Amino acid sequence: MILETVDPSRIPLQVLAQNLDGTPKTVLTAATVRVYHITGAGEVEVLASTAMTQIGSTNTWRYVWEPTVLPVGHYFAEYTLADPDSATCVAVEDLDIRDIAKQVDVEFIKKIESGRWKIEDEVMTFYDTNGTAPLLQFALKDLQGHPSNINIFERAPV
Repeated sequence: MILETVDPSRIPLQVLAQNLDGTPKTVLTAATVRVYHITGAGEVEVLASTAMTQIGSTNTWRYVWEPTVLPVGHYFAEYTLADPDSATCVAVEDLDIRDIAKQVDVEFIKKIESGRWKIEDEVMTFYDTNGTAPLLQFALKDLQGHPSNINIFERAPV
């Protein structure tokens, strides 16, 4: 799972319990989750094994984690499910925490690169992908620093 959330202080971790034939398993004796990452020194646990709650009478088990600090990085969520027959299943899921601000920047750059631009009256305007809404404007200048539409050597945000 790649986690891109506006609120990185509340991370929903959930798993679906299923029988071997793929049918939903709605009765478990235990469902836990822990989160860790790997460093050069080995495994570092950032969330100790924690009980999950069943959502209604479904086969979905969830824990909403509220970490105080969780740096951008690659983590693993390890789910352990035990059923009344003493069968235990352990599943591990990748958990990539990304910087939302960087993602927003990438989306903005995509708009600049794929949208229309126009030079008019010594100003270069970059438009949104709709072609009409201006996103950025730059004053264009020549080698001597004078406003220019040709031989441009500098641009300055307007």
